This record gives sequence, C-alpha cells and structure tokens, in this order.
Amino acid sequence: MAIMLIDKEKYRIDLSKNILQNCLLNNINLPYFCWHPILGSVGSCRQCAVKHVFLDDNGVMQSRIIMSCMTKPENNMKIFVNDYEVYKFRKSIIEFLMLNHPHDCPICSEGGSCHLQDMTVIAGHNMRKYRYKKRVYKNQYLGKFISHKMNRCISCYRCVRFYKDYADGKDFDVYGISNNLYFGRVEDGDLESEHSGNLVEICPTGVFTDKLYNNNYSRKWDMQNAPSVCNFCSIGCNIIGSERLGTLRKIENRYHGDINRYFICDLGRFGNNFINKDNIPLYPFFFKKNKKFKLTVDKAIEKAKNILVNSNKILGIGSVRSSIENNFSLLNLVGKKNFSNGMIKEESDCINVMLNFLKKNSIKIPSLREIENCDLAIIIGQDITITAPRMSLSIRQSVKNQIKKNYFNFKQVCKSIKISYKNKIFNNKDNSSIFILSNDFTKLDDISKLNYYSDYEDQAKFLFFLKNIINGKKIEKCDFFISIEKKLLYISEMLLKSKNPVFILSLNDNNLNLTKSFINFISVLQKININVGIVFLTQSANSISNAIMSKISLNEILKVACIKDNIAIILMETDLYRLIPEKIIRNIFKRRNKIIVLDHLNTNSMNKFTLSLPTKSFLESSGTIINYEIRSQKYFKIFDKKVHNEFCFRMESWKWLKKIYYKINKKVSKCNNLKNILNLCIKKIPDFIGIEDFLSSSNIKFLDQKVPRYANRASGRTMLRSKKEDFKKNIICDSETIFSFSMEGYQNFNNKIEHIPFVWNPGINSSQAWNNISKKNFFSGKKLLKSTKKRKNINYKIVFKNKINKKRFIVTKYNMLFASEEMSQFSNFMSIKDNLIPGFFSFKYIDSLKLKEKSIFLFRFNSKNFKIVIYFSKFLKYGYISLPIGSFGIPVFLNGYEIKKFKII
Repeated sequence: MAIMLIDKEKYRIDLSKNILQNCLLNNINLPYFCWHPILGSVGSCRQCAVKHVFLDDNGVMQSRIIMSCMTKPENNMKIFVNDYEVYKFRKSIIEFLMLNHPHDCPICSEGGSCHLQDMTVIAGHNMRKYRYKKRVYKNQYLGKFISHKMNRCISCYRCVRFYKDYADGKDFDVYGISNNLYFGRVEDGDLESEHSGNLVEICPTGVFTDKLYNNNYSRKWDMQNAPSVCNFCSIGCNIIGSERLGTLRKIENRYHGDINRYFICDLGRFGNNFINKDNIPLYPFFFKKNKKFKLTVDKAIEKAKNILVNSNKILGIGSVRSSIENNFSLLNLVGKKNFSNGMIKEESDCINVMLNFLKKNSIKIPSLREIENCDLAIIIGQDITITAPRMSLSIRQSVKNQIKKNYFNFKQVCKSIKISYKNKIFNNKDNSSIFILSNDFTKLDDISKLNYYSDYEDQAKFLFFLKNIINGKKIEKCDFFISIEKKLLYISEMLLKSKNPVFILSLNDNNLNLTKSFINFISVLQKININVGIVFLTQSANSISNAIMSKISLNEILKVACIKDNIAIILMETDLYRLIPEKIIRNIFKRRNKIIVLDHLNTNSMNKFTLSLPTKSFLESSGTIINYEIRSQKYFKIFDKKVHNEFCFRMESWKWLKKIYYKINKKVSKCNNLKNILNLCIKKIPDFIGIEDFLSSSNIKFLDQKVPRYANRASGRTMLRSKKEDFKKNIICDSETIFSFSMEGYQNFNNKIEHIPFVWNPGINSSQAWNNISKKNFFSGKKLLKSTKKRKNINYKIVFKNKINKKRFIVTKYNMLFASEEMSQFSNFMSIKDNLIPGFFSFKYIDSLKLKEKSIFLFRFNSKNFKIVIYFSKFLKYGYISLPIGSFGIPVFLNGYEIKKFKII
C-alpha cells in the first residue's frame, strides 16, 4: 500500500484505484456523478476536481486542478480537496449542472435519498441565480416498472453506459448534441433488458425511478429495512427490502463481492410484488364437505394434532422455495424416511446425479465475479438470461474482458513492429469464446461465437461426441456426427487452448441424459488436466439443500399415499396441482388420506385440501438457503404483518411445525429457534457443516445494542400505529437475529457486519453510499463443499431416445423472466389476455400443417382444455411445441407429453 497526502493528512491508498475512489474509501466526501465503481468514469461532470501540488522539473512548487476520477494516484502524492480555489470551481460546476433542473425535490421519489442532493450540499451550492426559461423534455413510457422524468437529467451518461455498454441493451441510447441530450428509447415501449431496473440505482438523480415504489411511496427514513437474499433463482443475489405499515415498498441491491456486486435482475427487484396482494392467506382454514371454516391458531393446532395422531402414517413434502430451517423442521417432525425433497422425480434425479459428482470430485464452482474472468464458456440447456439473469450479465462481461485483453496484446505487438493499431476494431461477436447449446434462440446469441439448436437428447449426443474427440477416441461417423463435425472440431480446438474455461448446465428442463452426458464430458476434461469450472443451475433457490436432505422425490412419496389408507400428508409451500396430475390427488383422498398445507401463496392446494395454515414468505422471515455454488446465504425478516393487523395469523413454517410437535408429544420441540434448528440440522446431516452463522443468534450485540432496522433519522414513529389503543402491545421483538424493529441501536454497523440493513453513510443518503463502504467486499456466506484432491472418473451409460412422429407434437419448455418461477406468478402485474397462452412452433409447420401466426391451437390434457396462440421459431426442432410450463395454469407434468389430438382454428 502507498501513502498519499490529502489536505496535509497521510492516508493509505490503493494504487490500482483512482484518486476519487481512494478518497471515498478513506471517508473523504468528494462530489462526483459520472464515476461508478463498475462503469468507471468519463470525466463529463467535472465535479470531482481536486488540486494537485507537485514540483516541476526545475524544482519549483506548482499546482493544478485535476479530475480525481480520471487520475491514477502515485506514492507520496499531494492533493487538496478543501482548497478554496478548487472548492469554488466545484461550486460553479454544480451550479451550471443545476441550471435546467426543475428543483422538484418535495415531489420527487428520490428526495431524501438522492445523490444529486448529497453532492449539491457537499459542493456548497445553495442559491439559484438562473431566472430564465428552463429546458423542457417530454417523458417516455418505459414499461410497468420504470418511470421516466427527463427534465431532472444532468447528462452524467451513467444510464447509457450501463444499459448499452455494460448490459448490451439494444433499445436505449443517448440522442441529441451539446446541451440538448435525451436519454431514452427511439419511441415509447417496455425496456427489453432483464436488468433495466438497475437504472433506478445507477441514475444519481430522479430521472429513472421505481414505478411500483412510486405507487406506494414512503420516504427512506420512514421505512424499516433488513438484509435479505433473492429466492427466485439459484444465484442468491443479496438484496435489501424496505417496508412501511405492513407492505413491502421496494427492493434494492445489496453489495456482495462474490455474487451480484452492484446489480440485480428485474425479477429480483420487481417480482416480490406478490407479498402485497389482498388475497394472501392470513388465517387457518379447515375444509369439510366443500365448506370452509376459519380457525384460530390454537384450534388449527388442535385440528392438525387430531389429523396426525389418528393417522397410520405421517408423510412430509418439503419445498424448494423455502428455507433450510423450514424443511429440516418438517423432516424432524415426520422422520427422514417419510420426508420428500418436494421435487418431481426428473428434477430430483438430475440434482442427485450432480451432487454425487461434486462430492466425489474436487472441482471448481466459480462465483459470478470469477465467471467474468473466464476465457471460454459453454452454456448448455436453457437460456440463462431468463433462468439466471445475473449470471448472463457476468458472461457478457467475460467477453468484454477478453476483448480488452486481446486489444492490449494486439497493441503491444503493433508497437513492437512499429505499425498503427488504431484502426483495428474489436467487436463482441468476433472475439467471443461463448458457445451455446439450446433448444431455441437465446438472448446471449448476440455475443456467442457458435450456436447449436436442437432438443436436449441431441445436445447430450453433441457432448458425447465432443468428449470422444477431446479424449482422442475413434468415432464411427454417422449422419448426426457429420452434420455437427465442423462445430465439434472448432469447439475442441478452442477448448484445448483455453486456460480458464467455464461450463454451465441449466437443469431447468430436467433431462437426465443431458445431465449425465455433461458429467461424462467434465470427467474427461479432468482426466486430461484441463482446469475447468462448472455451474449447475437448478430451478429454485433451495433445490440443492433439499436434495442434500433427502433423495426421496415427490413422485415416490405420493406412491405410498396412493396405495395405503388413512395417511396424513404435511405439504409445505408446494402446490401439488402445479406438479402432479389431479388423478393422483383424487386417488390420495379416496384412501381416506388427509393433507395439511402450509403456504404463504394463495395456491390451489391452499384452497382445496383438509387444513391450510398461513405461513410467511422469505421477506417476512429469517432463514438460510444454499445457492448454485453450494454457498450458504442468510436472509432476515424485513417486517411482520401481525404488527399492523392483529387478525393476521401468519407464522414461519418452522413455528407451525414446532407447535404441532409440542401438541403431539407434549414436550418442547428441539427446533424451537433458528440457532437450534441449524445446530440439529448439522448434527443429523454432516453435509451442512459450516452453515452456522453468528448473526442467527439474538445474543450477539454491539456495545450491548442491537442493529436497528430503521435509519437513525426516522421520524414520527409513534404515528405509524397511532390508531391502535395500546401502542406498546404492538411493539414486537426479533428474538432470532441481531436486528431490532426500531431506530434505536448500534448505528456504526458499516464497519462491523456484512449484513447491512440499509445503505447510509454520513453525508451520503443515496444508494451510492455503497461506493464508500464496499472496500470490505462483504463476502457473506460460506461454501460448504470442502476442497479436496480426490478425483473419481465417472462415466454414465446413456441410452438416447430421439424418435419423433411427424403427426404428433412433443411438449417442451420455454422460460419467461416473470411467471416461470412460482412466486412471481402471484404478482399484481401478472396476467394474460383472454387466457390465451403463447406457444412456439417450428417454421416448417407453415408448409406441412398450413399453420398461421396467431392462430389458435387447441388440445386437451388431464380433462382440461388448453388454448395456445401460435408463434413461430426459426430454431425450434421440428416435432416440438414450446410452452411456458409451470406458469399460466400449464402443469409441470405436461413436459415431454405427446399431443396426438389437436385442433387449429
């Protein structure tokens, strides 16, 4: 570390960072706009000016004003931040930037947490002198999530640098010239990028704001916050949730040095809207003879006890969208042999095969940050832009990093032979080492070097032949091999040259042959000592931990219920109607079996089974999940609806199960708090060793204080529940974590803990405060798979099946950003017109079946009629129909079904 003198004080600095960043990391508030830790700087705002004092060649002391964001520091460098000349310069610049600003802070949703406000105060500008007409723009409609107020723009270029240059968005740009710049689309319309919501945090003013938050608005200091983890996919991005009066107001990014860093996807930011729906379960209900009876908590526990005690056997079905604590509590109640992981057999088999391979082999699972530095990536299965959006953003950065590296090498070679290098153009496509195997078009195709489009069986064959080429085996040439030979040879050549390759398999379609073929391929790479990183992307946030707990699939546990009488089933946060045919459910009830449902969503299962108990979502509870890296991630309760609604009986699933256990056994359950649950889980399942988290204990305090969920500027707290007769009665205490539901407590948490409840730094109230505190890196969570040197070559035998009857359609799956995941389907903004579901067919059907786009395709399955609007795909294999399986009422078990009878209108 070097030393730099800032205002005559010595500070340790990092020479790899610019002067501005070093100032911020040393808690010196220097104004800035255009600079961002990821995007860098363009020197357009001129706000970060400092005075540099130095000796010239003659030994005479000189000084000059420099832009700190554009200047690298040197050891023993002398700069002045608070010099009067540079202070006056910055003050005049901010005055010019504010000339056309509407000064609408009182009605702006950024007010009180606005970077422009912070920087204006720091720069010292407080008097508006401009008395003429201001520049006025027309705002655009940018979709249901982003609000656009162009008059507030100060032309820092951050938005276009993120959306177009970093995220590769094609429908957003900057237009105009000089003092007449416009940042937006060519015309009104939804922003197409899956990361468009980051404009809300990237923009230092209020040009782009969260429309859902604006519709249910509160100032930052009037909301309580807590650190959480996104539960929508297997990435596990860190987030901060904000709440007021029992409703979730907004979700913000929470910095994690290994995973999401400064950006999250739109699903994680906006998909949580389901928690604010009016019809979420609040009370326990008992169903008898098609009648619904509301119960109290005590009566519901008594009913559950009677059902379980009077049953011959108790089965438990876990949930892949619920925490480890909830799932283990159910396992502890019913016993390991009676507990299912809650996944259908195909999904469970794929994950078990994957876990078996990872346990027997020491292999690297790269984080998102490490993926950005890979020099080759092969993506197999589904479009990860939809199934794991944040990872697709990292893949895009890997291409850009390779271009930078290639350009540097090219520049050095040109200099050595003394030729010009300035006319050489490096673009994403030509310099990419991204190869994609998929069943249809993906959103990463614009940067991929090579694509192979076919069904999952053909993708498995592709990997089989690629494995044999790399392994040096003789290949018997067939028609299939000849059709892909050039692609195989090119990929194998590039792979053998690579030094840091990454292979990503999306398990979203649950094809066991593809999973086994992928593992066989990786085993060969290990055998010839290629340093490879692999990623298995599961469908849900906690699929891996459930597979570790139990290998028993949903299908296997329900077989028992279909052949035996008087069985009780505890169904936790899983909708059976979405996963299995109704015939099986009817067979279960024919056997006098009873089902107790625990869920926080208003699913079909909650409204049709014997007893329903309302639970809390991950936003209302604390818990642990395991992401694709096998990294444990901790999230914390943001709010409790019971505080604002005394008739709300929602409880965490593990608390319901604890009460039922106590009622049956008449003794306190061993799972009586989060810490005990995790300790018992580790004791019974050694694979979870290392999952402990000191923050799960409420005994941990700082200076004998808890960490508050409210900012220390919170005002009017007694007014929040002023209508309540007994205010003290409604104050709750978080007995499970280090956080308190209050504004009182230990405020200097930025330097003590990784799990920050809200972003705030003295003098900086906006989300840009991350730039001051992210030096700690916040590597929260621990990887559970221990690194060993053991290696066991695995070679699964695979029987390929790929016979297509031209008179039939095989159903395959396509994903959508919203709705393919179960929880986001319940958001207020999700709907389809006239119950018409979009489906994709091959272009070849235009001639063979005379299909026309937007015609209606009708078929019947499981006593239900489906209406599909026909769209065409250039790349989907002939013989398949691609549907949004798992959403819009299309059950998961329809995947792979052969449609023999259909009608086209």
